[in-house]
Amino acid sequence: MINPERFCNNCIMPESKMVPLNDSGICRYCADHKKIVLKGEDQLLALFNKFTNKHNKYDCLVNISGGRDSAYALLSLVKDYRLKVLAVNYANPFTDEQAKRNIARMVSILGVDLVQFELPKNIHKRILKNNIRAWFKNPSPAMIPAVCIGCKIIWPDIIKIAKKNNITCIVNGGNPYEYTSFKKELLGVSHRAGLNRTYAQNILGLGKEALKNLSYLKPQFLPATIKGYLFANQYAPGSRLLAGDIERIDLFHYLPWREDNVISRIKKELDWNSPKDLDSTWRFDCQIGHLKDYMYMKTLGFTEKTDFFSIMVREGLMSRGEALERISRENKIHNDKIEKLFSAIGINNIKLT
Repeated sequence: MINPERFCNNCIMPESKMVPLNDSGICRYCADHKKIVLKGEDQLLALFNKFTNKHNKYDCLVNISGGRDSAYALLSLVKDYRLKVLAVNYANPFTDEQAKRNIARMVSILGVDLVQFELPKNIHKRILKNNIRAWFKNPSPAMIPAVCIGCKIIWPDIIKIAKKNNITCIVNGGNPYEYTSFKKELLGVSHRAGLNRTYAQNILGLGKEALKNLSYLKPQFLPATIKGYLFANQYAPGSRLLAGDIERIDLFHYLPWREDNVISRIKKELDWNSPKDLDSTWRFDCQIGHLKDYMYMKTLGFTEKTDFFSIMVREGLMSRGEALERISRENKIHNDKIEKLFSAIGINNIKLT
């Protein structure tokens, strides 16, 4: 069990230089927290009605990874809202084997079409190998997202698939509780600032960090790196420009996200599972997640999961006691999985400490 005296008295963020506590033992994230307000199902239904077309083969596209939230999004759209869905999956070379099984089962059970695509020229493995080596030369928490560049350049492909099939609505399983604030602060941006207003500041901060370690800026990887930050997500400038006529929806910005309900439904209705050797069901679908946990723990003393649970505590979705108990079980570093990842991309001279 973790000693709660080391943490904010309200959430579970650990006290540190980055997360100071006030005289009441409260972190600034709790002090500044504003309740998340969902857009509601009525708005969601209005969007679905707008983009549903009986003459089209598909009403919408869902980007699936084999993880829990995208599985639920696919299930809900097909069963709850009776939409004609095209499932799309980036064949990430680092997808967990259980996630692959989940994908095969869900599309079979729901009877939906699946389009899978790969990135050319082995770019994902090559840029990951480079950026891992760069990071270990100068470990910086601000540059940890650079190991995910491979998955940041998939949005042009997803948008092209949507356009090819005359789809004008893309749905994702994103939920607002997963949006970390500390990452922005690492780039010199206030944790209070919204994404749309601070995108340029984030890019500027990343540029400054990269200039401290030029290994990130090797010429052969610059095009992919630039593309990654232009298309980092469905709301990034490149995505907005390329998909100006396509509605992009994060399901749980409209509907309540309840972890127990999400997991129970996909297990029961899709035969979905998480790896038996992991205590957490969150973000296991990509093996790189284990490396990111190691990096954040090494440099900050906490992980994205710590922030995620803290937001859930602030939102009243989890008690502080439950969050402390769960983080003691789930915030484990899996060196064996990281070493397996290193072996797969040809890294054999980095020792984990």
